[in-house]
Amino acid sequence: MDDKLTAIGKTIEILKAIAKEPYTYSAQELSHILNINRTTVHRILNELEQEMFVVQNNMNKKYTIGPSMYHIGSKYLYRNSNFLEIRTIVDNIAVATKQNVGYTVIENDKIINLYESEIAMPVRITYQYGSYFPINRGAYGKTIMAFYKPLEKLEEIVRSSRLERTTPNSIIDPEELLLEYKKIREQGYTISDEENLLGALGIGIPIFNSEGRIHGCIALAGAKSMMTEDSISFYIGALKKGAREISKYIV
Repeated sequence: MDDKLTAIGKTIEILKAIAKEPYTYSAQELSHILNINRTTVHRILNELEQEMFVVQNNMNKKYTIGPSMYHIGSKYLYRNSNFLEIRTIVDNIAVATKQNVGYTVIENDKIINLYESEIAMPVRITYQYGSYFPINRGAYGKTIMAFYKPLEKLEEIVRSSRLERTTPNSIIDPEELLLEYKKIREQGYTISDEENLLGALGIGIPIFNSEGRIHGCIALAGAKSMMTEDSISFYIGALKKGAREISKYIV
């Protein structure tokens, strides 16, 4: 990687690495992970630290994401003046269902988490803000990709993507995944049965923009053992209502 990237490219790779678990790295660790000269890594980290894009722990000398990155990220969230209204809708559904509820969008073919309600969580099944989601497992990824258009491009994405398995229920066969998408389009919602995490069940509802194109997904996750047919039906109804409300704010 060292020979192929410009200085800006190396800086981007360092920031992307620090944004992944465990979210704290030494210069030596980053050099090893990214195959970038340690002197170069030190120089870039020093420059980033001066602008507070990263901060260094005085005890272990490791680096983490700094407040300047949060400042920029928050501008992404709030560039849509209706984000506060959308967040309120998500929170209201979390209160009504007493489950984990989140809001995710698709941009440039990337499925990114924007908000997870922490109001009502009997069992914590939430994700870090800014997390990316796979297209083959979980309510977020499957819901959004099922309604992706054009279908020819969707098939191309599925067949060219690396479909990874995290549980026995993860879908890793492209043909099976395309059939799952078709089922989701027909029923209008997604059920993710222990696809990402054993013992967890997710429900996703698509959100469309004013042109009828897929914008994102509102989804609920909870302990499978605590869900019944009646409760799942109630959750689907609550999420559909929330999706309709959110779509009013999406251009």
